[in-house]
Amino acid sequence: MVKDFLYADKKIYDSVHGFIPFDEFEKELIDSWPFQRLHYIHQLGAAYLVYPGATHTRFEHSLGVMTLATLMFEKTCRSVRPDVFHFVPRKGSSDYLYWRRVLRMAALCHDLGHLPFSHVAEKALLGQFGHEHWTLKIIDSSYLAPVWDKLRKHPAYVADLVERDIIEDIKKIAVGEEKWKSETSNSFSPWEKIVSEIITGDFFGADRIDYLLRDAKSTGVAYGVFDYHQLIESLRVLPSVDRGGDELQLGIDENGLESCEALLLARHFMHRRVYQYSSVKAYNFHLRRYMLANYSKQIETVEEFLSLSDTDVISSLNKAAIAPKLAGHTDAKCVIFRQHRFRAIALADHVTIEDLKKFKQNNRLADTEIDWEFYPTEEVQDRLCFPVSRRHVVIQKARDCSDLLLNIPSKRSNWVYISPERDLELVNFLESV
Repeated sequence: MVKDFLYADKKIYDSVHGFIPFDEFEKELIDSWPFQRLHYIHQLGAAYLVYPGATHTRFEHSLGVMTLATLMFEKTCRSVRPDVFHFVPRKGSSDYLYWRRVLRMAALCHDLGHLPFSHVAEKALLGQFGHEHWTLKIIDSSYLAPVWDKLRKHPAYVADLVERDIIEDIKKIAVGEEKWKSETSNSFSPWEKIVSEIITGDFFGADRIDYLLRDAKSTGVAYGVFDYHQLIESLRVLPSVDRGGDELQLGIDENGLESCEALLLARHFMHRRVYQYSSVKAYNFHLRRYMLANYSKQIETVEEFLSLSDTDVISSLNKAAIAPKLAGHTDAKCVIFRQHRFRAIALADHVTIEDLKKFKQNNRLADTEIDWEFYPTEEVQDRLCFPVSRRHVVIQKARDCSDLLLNIPSKRSNWVYISPERDLELVNFLESV
């Protein structure tokens, strides 16, 4: 039974991770319409207009997340400290096989709810719920029901852990505790937090690791490459430092500190050169404004949502670019013909929305000539609170182990978008503020 449960007779070749094996249940999910749709969702939005190689998709990214998450799960269950031995399932046990299955399925599902061009118009069209809301609806839809029916009937699941709902566990792990709690008001168990963090964790998450590696390879920007093998090799389930060891967290052995530093540096430089690069921000701005003008009508059904992909938006963009009467004509021209593109300018920390409103009023700018993007001023979470296992079984916070980690910038910039006829006025104004 164990051999049958783990047996993987299918594989697909990936440009980052090489051959990725998967079994008959994962194949059912990969072949489904919701997952095949990810072939047509660009990972980096409109970044391919600036970096021609950035045409990779959420499809290959999701396969990569499954691969990395599996490696991380197997490592954390193999290298176990004596003080958490009772907490981590043993390799080959029913618990181990069950959660490995849940983790891999959740990794494949975690991006099913993305809009066309991924994050470009997510905030504008989906609001506070984000793509995770649609991920949960798609998992519950009739399009994936055959996948879950086949999984529920499998002998290894029927015989073991019958008290759990495997589909609910897949949904939990796919969206993470914060989104699950906002959708259902239910919290995670300590072990569910660990398993979910393997995929969605802000620091060690397989999602973050794969997109850095894949985006760097596809764009040709080498800053995103780092020693992720060493990071995975150093992963441990450790007692929390903040709560006197009463809770458990995903942490690292001290030999992995350098790989953590490299990960943060990679993320910082990729934001500077790709994600927050001014030309990329400008094209995404026009694409977002076009999508808001054409797709703001509420999508009510899963079928309507799944019918939308990048190809639909690109087709409508081409039509709108040559038809002045169609909604979003101006923005479509900026994207398709690369004409009259707005300039994206990163703002200094001291520049406020009131400053920009004053500039707009004094210079009599229309709403179509200027726009801005400010991130909410939230209390910054301590990203360096994860535990580090030092020699002699001592556990410390990451911030106490590395000066470099403390000094790597993490704040996202605010942006202003200005028409090319008025950009010099804005630059002069910003210099005077």
